[in-house]
Amino acid sequence: MTTLQTLETVTLSNTQGDEVILCNYGARITQWFTHVNGEVRNIVLGFSDPTEYLNDSTFLGAIVGPYANRIGGASFIINGKKHALTANEGSNQLHGGPKAFGELIWGISDNSAQKVTFNCTLPDGFNGYPGAINAKISYELTSDGALTISGVLTSEQLTALGPTSHPYFNLMGAQQSAQNHSIQVNASNYTPTDDLNVPTGEIATVTNTPLDFRKSRALTLGIGLDDVDHNFVIDDHGYLSHAQNKLNKQGVLTSPDNALTLHVSSNLPGVQVYTGRYLAEPFKPFQGICLEPQFFPDSPNKPNFPFELTGPESPLQFTIIYALVKT
Repeated sequence: MTTLQTLETVTLSNTQGDEVILCNYGARITQWFTHVNGEVRNIVLGFSDPTEYLNDSTFLGAIVGPYANRIGGASFIINGKKHALTANEGSNQLHGGPKAFGELIWGISDNSAQKVTFNCTLPDGFNGYPGAINAKISYELTSDGALTISGVLTSEQLTALGPTSHPYFNLMGAQQSAQNHSIQVNASNYTPTDDLNVPTGEIATVTNTPLDFRKSRALTLGIGLDDVDHNFVIDDHGYLSHAQNKLNKQGVLTSPDNALTLHVSSNLPGVQVYTGRYLAEPFKPFQGICLEPQFFPDSPNKPNFPFELTGPESPLQFTIIYALVKT
């Protein structure tokens, strides 16, 4: 049971006066303050009171996993053996299932002014995942305004791992509307989904679709209007295996006043863009925008998707960089 005594927050700061506040519940980003044209903006949706996260159902700023997004049928097969996972979205598993990374207390280590590391261990069979899993997530706020998230995950058995970070960004300030933010995504293709939001296995072009963000354009947010919750296939992502991948530029989010841009990079092959339709009180739908670098949803069940199992001889290392540029 999570108690008030186990909840802790950590503040990272740099010489520019930026501050990122993190919480050990879900190893999550709760606030990110930056100076823009003489004012301070908090560009991440979250709560100043960490106890409010205990009732959060939208994964505000959390590390989600062990496998982010959806695994169809809440199962996968490894070496001919089917592993049944705990379903938490109809017949599917979403973000690792109930009480997973985003809803657990993480340990804290290596805490300094600009860097902190969170640690979490899951037992063999947790929500159906084979093998005891060890996860280490480090956050570093650089002097030039970038937040680097580095993850190292190991497992005692072959298993399917692929977490991500789930912050909701609003570059005008967390209490403002996210309307008219502009977005650019380095993706000529995306992965279409079925009625349960699980990829069909197809890789489809964004050409002549509302999902063509290869050139930056302003979002018109509303039901049916730029109501985006899709995985994009990063052009030339270069992912071959855990040991053979490269950092790639994934996309750019720009504030409506053009004073602030967020550049997203990762060594993961896809990015989920989500415009926040299901945000709930005290927030409003479409108040924040997520860019979540990731393996494609349901990759363990789609042989044509770039993915590798994690095991004793193949640890997973991933990097996500959210870098601010002020104009």
